[in-house]
Amino acid sequence: MKGGAMCSWLQIYADSKLKDHIVDALLERRLNDFYYSSCDKYALRDLLISQREQVSGRKQYGRFDLYIDYDRAVELVEYFYTKYGKDDITCYMLQNIIDC
Repeated sequence: MKGGAMCSWLQIYADSKLKDHIVDALLERRLNDFYYSSCDKYALRDLLISQREQVSGRKQYGRFDLYIDYDRAVELVEYFYTKYGKDDITCYMLQNIIDC
């Protein structure tokens, strides 16, 4: 996507148990230029499931960052929400962020 096309910045926050599934989905779509970092999701203790999560008040999550065109970003968001729902995955997108 070189030559002046604008990209969207897509951030995908997901339960860490979904990491390998998301990586596979990105690679299957030939999206091989992305970043992953571990993070924690903080929530009220009664919203967390496991005993460890309830004690700490946090859940292990991961964040994926990628820069792709808008249509592909929308397609990915729809795919992940359809496949995993919105309880374990949240997506944010900023449009026209950089030249690709």
